[in-house]
Amino acid sequence: MEYLKREIPVCEVCQQPANQTCGGCKQVYYCSRAHQKLGWREGHRLKCCAFKIQISDTLGRHMIATRDIKQGEMILKEKPAVLGPKICSPALCLTCGKRLEPLSDTCDFYKCTKCQWPMCGPQCEKSDVHKPECNAMCNRKYRCRIKYESPDKVESAYCVISPMRVLLMKESDPLQYDNIMNLESHLDERINTPLYLVLKANLVTFINQVLGLPFDEETILKVASIFDTNSFDVRSPDGTKKLRGIYLTSSMMDHSCLPNTKHVFVGDEYHLAVIATVPIAKGELITATYTQSLWGTLERRKHLKTNKWFDCTCARCQDPTEFGTYLGNIYCSLCNFLGNENVSRPMLVSTNPLEENAPWKCEKCDHSILSRQMVSGNNVLNQELSKLDKRGPKDFEEFIGKYSQILHPRNHLVVQAKLALVQIYGNYKGYTLSELSDNLLKRKIDICYELLEIADQLEPGWGKFRGTLLLDLQAAMTMQTKRNYESGKLTKEGTQDQLMQSMGLLQEATNILKVEPNMKETLEMKIQELNGLLDGDGDVNSNIV
Repeated sequence: MEYLKREIPVCEVCQQPANQTCGGCKQVYYCSRAHQKLGWREGHRLKCCAFKIQISDTLGRHMIATRDIKQGEMILKEKPAVLGPKICSPALCLTCGKRLEPLSDTCDFYKCTKCQWPMCGPQCEKSDVHKPECNAMCNRKYRCRIKYESPDKVESAYCVISPMRVLLMKESDPLQYDNIMNLESHLDERINTPLYLVLKANLVTFINQVLGLPFDEETILKVASIFDTNSFDVRSPDGTKKLRGIYLTSSMMDHSCLPNTKHVFVGDEYHLAVIATVPIAKGELITATYTQSLWGTLERRKHLKTNKWFDCTCARCQDPTEFGTYLGNIYCSLCNFLGNENVSRPMLVSTNPLEENAPWKCEKCDHSILSRQMVSGNNVLNQELSKLDKRGPKDFEEFIGKYSQILHPRNHLVVQAKLALVQIYGNYKGYTLSELSDNLLKRKIDICYELLEIADQLEPGWGKFRGTLLLDLQAAMTMQTKRNYESGKLTKEGTQDQLMQSMGLLQEATNILKVEPNMKETLEMKIQELNGLLDGDGDVNSNIV
């Protein structure tokens, strides 16, 4: 809603002079709390937000800030229009999404007593979420045949559930059905892909012949394509539930490989909360990322083209150095062979990052390679990285050393290995902070600082990546400080300074992560622990030793 600019603000309800603004949109004035409540009831709640949706030929539908938005501010909180399993999934409950384990007495899952789909138990079986699909299947005497075979078995039968839920809305909730069907699908581009040829045979057959629902093939496949284009990956904080959901308003955010928001899922109904990671000025695009920040440009653009069906042309994708991080680059093999190792070694960079087949050329010499060589090399090393033993640091340290003449310290493959080391050092059995040697403790701290530099450039502001790194860094620094104090390497004053530095890191981590589900208690506990090492005046507590 557009509001007229006035020299003297007036109340939206009574048009009298006013000095109280709406705390949400900051665009409407009220003369009193009573009129603010009245205005909210009379319709402002439907218009109050910090953004508006616009349409352009280049961006399509996108979200624009209607006022300055502060860092850390929640821009939007939205309930899913529809939630369901991914196309292929391990056995999970159709109601709550929990991954299922077989019952000990039957060696099989609990089954819905009507349609026989695996469920958590009677309570989930009777939920409103499951009733429409259960009735549709039972009316046609369909019974699911999924049985427990192995813990890692993935079932393709789940491909029918999410599209079916949308199609059934045409009768139960026609307005929501229309809202979903108005989203972009890119079906024309997907229709002849291998996946959609399979969906033609399986999904369309299930909807038409098994359930007898009156939808044509194009409509059924369009729903599947709308999911692939617009859905968010939804995970519970403990990782036991992995679903996908469509959020009508949030799906309007434009993509950027350098986004200015993050999102978290809140509560049992998986409300999606969009939060500003940096200050966003009035008139700026509000952006999210639909890929992984720590992938190189080749991998990000391929993922976006394959899954979201568009070519990203953001500033990061256009920069062959990815803002100077060289995340997707490798050393020039010719310069590396001829040059001095003590001199900064030049990189191979794409001659046109927006063209996947463009050759890669050395920044210094004339050496170049074909794009397919880069893709092939990345694929081989990615496969090797995925097979490393994740129970300890040995394989990851060896991987970094093995390819140090090819992959520079900020290459995305090395970064993934280092991120694994940060998680192992200080957290895994045998490698807890108290068990780490001084050298490994320093190694963890050094890696945290390296990764934080990358986070500042590729995921600036209050992103989750930065928050978790700060949490790991402060814990390691606190342990290092305690050891140095106990061994006499630090004076009481020096110890105080370092503990205060750790507290600063922890407070920043708290600002970033306090919106994450189930993190509040952990953060409060860590602050109490660190406060325990300092007395009320910020001096070192005698109990540190």
